[in-house]
Amino acid sequence: MKTTKKIFIMLALFAMTVVGATFCGNTQQEVNVKTLFDMLPYDALPEHVALGELDRDEYICECDYENGYLELAGGHYEWQMCYWNLNDGRKLVAVNQGFETGPRLLFFYYEEGELREDGDYSLWEDITINLEDFIDVSQLHPDIIDDLRENVESLKYILYYQLPQEGTAIKVHIDYEEVIEDFESIPYEAFKELTLTWIDEKWVKQ
Repeated sequence: MKTTKKIFIMLALFAMTVVGATFCGNTQQEVNVKTLFDMLPYDALPEHVALGELDRDEYICECDYENGYLELAGGHYEWQMCYWNLNDGRKLVAVNQGFETGPRLLFFYYEEGELREDGDYSLWEDITINLEDFIDVSQLHPDIIDDLRENVESLKYILYYQLPQEGTAIKVHIDYEEVIEDFESIPYEAFKELTLTWIDEKWVKQ
């Protein structure tokens, strides 16, 4: 009888240990940039990755867990992703996908184990684009400013993005080659980069 009781107690303790270990493992499991990358749909990946024979992991050239940044190689155009932690526990995930015609920014929300794309998300929702954001007008000939302003502020030219590996700000620059094709007198030194800073979960021009 004592032997049976002892065996029962040992089995109970073993079961409690297994359950406790499983619970701790689940609570300690953290969602990181690689986790989010694995959840991305194929249409968010470069064509050479989505249609390639190799596993998507084989194309990773930079996976920075600490800063939540990941980059792929092997294609003709840039591909990068990162995320921001939101106050409500969700994560805002951005993918910068390059094409011959320019970049495409995709945004997703991660919440409770699911990644959902927000097709309506826009960096520019509360931001007005101005000529001075991308070009130092003090270096321009006065005769071209009005026409150049109209082109830039009507989004005639492609904007390129650099997602942050450090910090939280997104860098934006205009396609200066396209601009110079229209206005040859503009010096390269006149072009500058716009910084969109993440402040109180909103994008602010800096």
